Amino acid sequence: MTVKTHTFNGAKHKIAFCDSIEGVTDNSEKVTDKNREMLILSGEDFRAFHSAFHESLEGSGFCDKCLHDKEGYPMTVDAARFLWRLGYRRVK
Repeated sequence: MTVKTHTFNGAKHKIAFCDSIEGVTDNSEKVTDKNREMLILSGEDFRAFHSAFHESLEGSGFCDKCLHDKEGYPMTVDAARFLWRLGYRRVK
């Protein structure tokens, strides 16, 4: 099953998969509901899981400084690793 769209807090995002970057969610004020996009890492490993988890929080409206440290690195790795260890994986 490939997810093509998902609605986060009333805002529909087009979902695209990539192989080269960790992920991007555009929530700028210039974005409308018709052109919101989320790019997540493809695959079934932990990096792909973390990408989907992190970008879903961005899509839900969590502020950038809530999700990244001062150097811009994601602070969501520990929470994603916890969910991964509990057995939450991408469902086919």
